[in-house]
Amino acid sequence: MKNEVLGKTKRSRMIRRYLLNSVKADYQQMIHDGQEIFKVSRQTIHAHLKALVNMGYLVAHGNTKARTYDFGPKRSHIQKFALKNLRESDVYYKDFNFIFKGLPREIEDICHYGFTEMLNNAIDHSGGDFVYVNASRDENFIEMSISDDGEGIFNHIARVMELSDPRESILELSKGKLTTDPENHTGQGIFFTSRTFDTFYIYCGDLIFSHNQKTNDYLLHDDSERDGTSVFMKIDLDSDRTLESVFDAFTGTEDENFAFNTTIVPVKLVLYEGEKLVSRSQAKRILNRVEKFNNVILDFTDVGSIGQAFADEVFRVFARRNPQIDIQPVNTTDNIDRMIRAAKNNPD
Repeated sequence: MKNEVLGKTKRSRMIRRYLLNSVKADYQQMIHDGQEIFKVSRQTIHAHLKALVNMGYLVAHGNTKARTYDFGPKRSHIQKFALKNLRESDVYYKDFNFIFKGLPREIEDICHYGFTEMLNNAIDHSGGDFVYVNASRDENFIEMSISDDGEGIFNHIARVMELSDPRESILELSKGKLTTDPENHTGQGIFFTSRTFDTFYIYCGDLIFSHNQKTNDYLLHDDSERDGTSVFMKIDLDSDRTLESVFDAFTGTEDENFAFNTTIVPVKLVLYEGEKLVSRSQAKRILNRVEKFNNVILDFTDVGSIGQAFADEVFRVFARRNPQIDIQPVNTTDNIDRMIRAAKNNPD
């Protein structure tokens, strides 16, 4: 809990933390026992309860003598867990369920999915010892972060998949169907979680992978060097997005067994500082693993131009070798369209 919520003094923080934990546990004797534990008057306990009500962290029901309390629109909880033998469902339902109680069903479904998927990644893949889980909610948004002390997701993927640069891990994550443990994981968690929340970040080392519903995917650099992996998720409580609608956008029909068969590749993620899309090697990075999909949408947002070799590798060489894959370029410029037409019309 934040200090301003719990009070400025250590004693106030202790009393308010006790009261919030008591409401969370539905403990009916919190006022009486609070007096005994902290050696304060009944009026003092009621003053702290009133303060929590005024700040929106609690709501009161009934008159003074029979008053009960429940959580208000503002809720917050942070907790550290040992990763060994941790189960993400236990953390969600036992420790954080009160954060999500009373949410619209579609928003709660999204929060449950993102929370458990990202925590499971830390449990199964981070190689760390501990994880910090933080969730907060107000009248407008719900935010969650999950931070471990492990190897770091971009470094882990680059090492296991023998990629030349951790930045390539971000491009591969953005495509989906990426897992370093295929026997136990499908590699869909990050792909779909990033698209169900309004804002999604993964922080690792000095790299940040960002997906935003308005700006799509970005690779960012940060001056700080972080240990482990931190995932941040945020969604508006008024969002009309649903898990079903997100899954439907990337999965096939009943005849296709509802398989995850469509991906969006943010082409700009292959561009590093000062680079232009001109080489076949860059094209091959874009096309790595896309044979796992039937429909590949190449998003050229923020890419002004491409070279002849790049276009030829994607739209002639690869396309002719893989006629079963539908490659759809979107958000292209006139220059990119000319290069694509030239590649497709090249008989050789």
